[in-house]
Amino acid sequence: MSLLQAEDIVKRRPLAQFPMDIWGHNFINVGIEDNLSFERYNKEIEPLKEAVQATLMDNSTSIAKKMSLIDAIEHLGVSYLYEHKIKLLLDYVFEEVARNDYEIGCDLCETAAQFRIFRQHGHNMPCDVFNKFTNGKGKFRESLKSDIKGMASLYEAAHLRVHGENILEEALIFATAFLRSIAKSSEQARRALKHPLHHTMLKVETRHFISVYEEDKSRNETLLRLAKIDFNRLQMLYCQELSQHQKWWNSFNFTTKLPYIRNRSVETHFVANGVYFEPQYSFGRLLLAKVALVIIVLDDTYDAYGTYEELQLLTDAFERWDRSAMDQLSDNLKIVFEFVINLFDEFTKEMIKRGKTYAGQFAKQVVMELIRCFMDEVKWREAEYTPSYEEYMTRGRITGLAPIMLISSFMGMDEIVDEKPFQLIKQSPKAIRACELFCRLTNDIYSHEAEKVRGDSSSAVECYMKDYGISREETVEIFQKKLEDVWKDINEELLLVSKNSPTDYNDEVHEEEQKEELPKPVLKRCLDLCRMVNVLYKGNDGFTHPAEVVKDHITALYARPFSI
Repeated sequence: MSLLQAEDIVKRRPLAQFPMDIWGHNFINVGIEDNLSFERYNKEIEPLKEAVQATLMDNSTSIAKKMSLIDAIEHLGVSYLYEHKIKLLLDYVFEEVARNDYEIGCDLCETAAQFRIFRQHGHNMPCDVFNKFTNGKGKFRESLKSDIKGMASLYEAAHLRVHGENILEEALIFATAFLRSIAKSSEQARRALKHPLHHTMLKVETRHFISVYEEDKSRNETLLRLAKIDFNRLQMLYCQELSQHQKWWNSFNFTTKLPYIRNRSVETHFVANGVYFEPQYSFGRLLLAKVALVIIVLDDTYDAYGTYEELQLLTDAFERWDRSAMDQLSDNLKIVFEFVINLFDEFTKEMIKRGKTYAGQFAKQVVMELIRCFMDEVKWREAEYTPSYEEYMTRGRITGLAPIMLISSFMGMDEIVDEKPFQLIKQSPKAIRACELFCRLTNDIYSHEAEKVRGDSSSAVECYMKDYGISREETVEIFQKKLEDVWKDINEELLLVSKNSPTDYNDEVHEEEQKEELPKPVLKRCLDLCRMVNVLYKGNDGFTHPAEVVKDHITALYARPFSI
């Protein structure tokens, strides 16, 4: 290659100046003392768990107090310890409430909290329960503004609304305006406006709420201690996983070999934590974090390094999925190729060991779909072509990463033992489509301007602006409305979810019903993936700019234990 040709390739590279890794080796070492503390916490947690359960199942406790306790248990991040008990209790209580014509709560705070809890668990509590707080003309009474806790509770409940619930639309407008009016003087209001409970990663909320609950005069001291110990225990587990994950990533020395790639090993574990935080998903988190790093390697290679000719050769090599196919690749792209196929071949072997012989093939199919879509976008970039919004979204739903993240998360769940959940991704029922749309639009809203500067292909924003001849501001406003509709779609699916056991995938389901209803663990992954993306892109692209978006969350979750 001549010097002139080399310079020409450099000029045509869509190089980006990504911020450096902000963590260094902060989480890479886990000592023996940490392991000893972890075992001590495991022993201490059992009697506390039993004591809280006794209170929860005490028949002498009123329904209102039981609901308040369930709410606290969930906010404090320990509901996974009582999942089956809480389900049985709420099933029973909801039947009682239904028999009493859905009379719940006395005041606004209690009514809204119970409404939210029932809906979160798939019980279709009618929104008419809020009629008693209106003036008879569909507007909420102004006198309610004297009840700050009640208004905050109404705001949170309104996020569980579905399509066509006008009273909850009005509730959200009413409560949001009130919270904004007191935001300067109220940390609670600022927090709620930025992180609505239903739209937030559970562990992000847990770290905050434990501190709030500690100041609550009506707190249950046993529950508080349980929450602190469990948080510290899981924090140690996460740090053990993160240490292992960082060592694995550092072993490739990509900082030197592929310096154009974002170094985000810590952030990818945080992402996996957002999809599932429970201790039984330790293997799943590590697998999902590795997949997230594969995505970064591919995304940055196709978006921020490779030339058209190089990437066409790389894509052709992936299509063959054969190590002999990389002979035509440059040294950098040989490294990318080997990294991806070696890892996915390892996943296949691991899935076979775990009895999921089919899973590896699904994983390869979804990563190949992603690679093909990345290449299509390279072709658009090369041709300076702006597709229609509809054409863009046929690829964008895949490059938004929901399919590959969901498939990968299923691989890490022992309760998923057959192909049905994997097949559901292909069938694209409503919740899957909603999740795909949410991931793509949220990413594009906050990252499209930076990508446009470096000459990347058009995002959903530019495509929509071109199609309808409107401004960026108008487009973003429309997209925000689409995102609100996504939450409503997922909320509707929460209300349709089967009342079968969370691990029951083997019941007979007619084909037409299967397209409409997802098993609960699959739906939960969709919900939690959207929650994670919502946190990751809160005002900016948190993968690219972690210091601005997720640094505080990661520090709180991985590096700040509670004093006990």
